[in-house]
Amino acid sequence: MSSNGVGLGHLARQLAVSQRMGPHWRPLFLTMSYAAALASQGGYPTLFIPHHHALGTEPDNWNPQLELELELLIRHAPPAALVYDATAVYGGLIETMARHRDIFAVWMRRPMWREIHRKFLALSHRFDAVIEPGELADELDAGPTKQYQHEVHRVPPVLMLAPEGRLEREQARTELALPGDAIVVAMQLGSGTNFDMRPVREAAIAALLRHPDVVVLDLRSPVRSTGGHEIASQPQHRIIDLFPAFRHSRAFDAAVCAPGYNTFHENILGGIPTLFVPNEADEMDQQLSRARWSEQRGMALLLRRDDHLTGAEPSIERLLDSVERQRMTARCNEIVWTNGADAIVRFIEEHAIGTPRKTV
Repeated sequence: MSSNGVGLGHLARQLAVSQRMGPHWRPLFLTMSYAAALASQGGYPTLFIPHHHALGTEPDNWNPQLELELELLIRHAPPAALVYDATAVYGGLIETMARHRDIFAVWMRRPMWREIHRKFLALSHRFDAVIEPGELADELDAGPTKQYQHEVHRVPPVLMLAPEGRLEREQARTELALPGDAIVVAMQLGSGTNFDMRPVREAAIAALLRHPDVVVLDLRSPVRSTGGHEIASQPQHRIIDLFPAFRHSRAFDAAVCAPGYNTFHENILGGIPTLFVPNEADEMDQQLSRARWSEQRGMALLLRRDDHLTGAEPSIERLLDSVERQRMTARCNEIVWTNGADAIVRFIEEHAIGTPRKTV
């Protein structure tokens, strides 16, 4: 089960775990994400429930409906485990878990929270376990979950696809119909639903297209807002749907991205020279801290959205510098990493069957 999310983080982490579970498990998805089709396309039974914001209703009216939907789903397909990936914890979920204490309930809770979400930590004890997917930038995490790390099961950063599982450069470029001699820059600045990236996006594209040997591959978010700004300005600028984009990322020479959990860890662990533009909306995680961490270590560049007028062009020039790109890739490749998704699967398989239920 996952919440709606502005990006794909919650759903992508659950797909990463589901793909690694053994044949005796049958993952079933209940999600509020508008990218729910990605789970269905992956072969998983999927139920989509709109978040109360999307319905324009109050939580007090929405939570009983969520509780009813959960109850019907549990009766239809009684689960051995409920793995919940979200920041907010909803009353309808809490009430359902209280009635079904035989279900092993896990809160898969990524860190880098903002202070406004602290209230949800009081509900941690309602779960049998809390798993924290790791953060490369953990040392800059100043959020409210930091003080509780000793109480949770921490695992390394979670990726759907390991860097070595990507397509080779030539095959990836062939599948994307990209010229072999072009400098390809992937652009992935999020859905735009809560933080307007259009000014910095347009400034970055303009700076990139001043170079005739550059192709901008503009990757549309599966949960994007619609709008007329999604128009390719010239043949060097291509707008495509591609998920998971990381599979083809060896085709990219560089990237301009928002450092959400998935994209940040994919680009750093994949050694992709990246200009990070954080989504700094109040309800988001600490994307600025992630970007600062990578910039301080020479692994990436940072441009804040509101600095686009003076910062976009020099940042793009640095990104296109071959020596800079080689340096960033080399620093990224120094990281030693194992996939936290494997650790999460082991934890669930070891604890979900026959675990004594705690009193709620």
